Amino acid sequence: MSGPITCGYVIFQGLLLLSQRALQEARAMRREYGDVLAQLAERERSLRQAQQGQRDARLERIAAVRGEADRQFARFERLRGLADTLGIPAVPRALPAAPSGDDDAAWSSHLRALEDAVRELERLLTQAGSAFGDKLRTALAATSAAPTIDDALSAYVLQRQMKPGLAAEHAERFRQTAARILSRLPLAEGVPLPAELDTLAKAIVLAPTIERADMLATQLRQAVQRHGEAHAAQQDDTAAARRLLDEMPEDAPAPLLRALEQVAAGVARLDPALRDAAQAALDEAAADREGREQAAAAFVLQESLRDLGYEVEDIEATLFADGGTVHFRRDGWDNYFVRLRLDSDERTVNFNVVRAQADAESEERRRQDVLAEDRWCAEFPKLMQTLAARGLQFDVQRRLEAGAVPVQVVDPASVPRIAPKDEGGDVRAPKARRIADT
Repeated sequence: MSGPITCGYVIFQGLLLLSQRALQEARAMRREYGDVLAQLAERERSLRQAQQGQRDARLERIAAVRGEADRQFARFERLRGLADTLGIPAVPRALPAAPSGDDDAAWSSHLRALEDAVRELERLLTQAGSAFGDKLRTALAATSAAPTIDDALSAYVLQRQMKPGLAAEHAERFRQTAARILSRLPLAEGVPLPAELDTLAKAIVLAPTIERADMLATQLRQAVQRHGEAHAAQQDDTAAARRLLDEMPEDAPAPLLRALEQVAAGVARLDPALRDAAQAALDEAAADREGREQAAAAFVLQESLRDLGYEVEDIEATLFADGGTVHFRRDGWDNYFVRLRLDSDERTVNFNVVRAQADAESEERRRQDVLAEDRWCAEFPKLMQTLAARGLQFDVQRRLEAGAVPVQVVDPASVPRIAPKDEGGDVRAPKARRIADT
């Protein structure tokens, strides 16, 4: 047995909005709600998968183009260093600056320029090959697009051997020193040695004295530590950017999405300004989403009551935003209604049976009141189950026994007038009223 019931409520945003759409389409198309819901859910899954696939492809393309540009630039620098060692004239001293933005066409053009410069250097070095024979051919082989650390250091050893005035006996010692320090570097396969580290490693191998090599080794250790810290921070930024992209609304500003994709692809950092812009977009989306959720909750509540056979007044879309009361009943309940009172600040819903007629109090009337409360108690779990399946969960916080408090008698004018089946004609259902109005 049960009298007044008080529940807290929780809105499950994704399911609730999907249920709202399914109910609307089912009504409009005169189809079964369950069939429409399943169709919409599958459509949503397919759309999310397609969008995720497209985003993953964009991130992969960004990372691939930037990675290849880094590899070609590193290759150009190694070839230019080799050309300087050989004293080859007419070697380009610099390359066009990398694009400052995220335009795909600009980066593709920059990559082509790098590849052209690399081919030109290779041509010049090949022409000089006859003067240095096997050493030059070996050095050129070590300047491949994606050399390992050992390949790069071996190439610098060969450069040392071809450069006059450097003691050949120190070459292997200096190479081992640089290799030992660089072994601590978190470097993925195919990723070129960062320019700063490559420059220091080369300087160590080509150092004129042991003292100079030791000093450069100290600088290389510090640079490796800085790079490790930056690498860890970049990974954190990449993960954060991916999370932000997953949470962004579909209508988020395109420049913001592109900037986040650069970070998610691992080619840019998540600086404070970008993080703040992303959070502002999420906050704005959250406010808009809350309004849509509240309207959806009111609609789902209304249609669920009707699906369960209750006659219910139209529910205002602002019920879950502003609070209010709703009355509903079944045909044949005489003058009894269930009054739903929602407090949006406390996020609670109170249900209690009310009687819209001030009959004289008697034992029979009290018995009828208790029976009305028992009847509602038996039906309430089905309502909870239906709403939970549609994204609106009620958790009972307080329940009184039937008859624990008298059924409240209300003015018949304060509840909706529902026409009996034999009365005929259309009856306008009153709108839900604010709490303050009751």
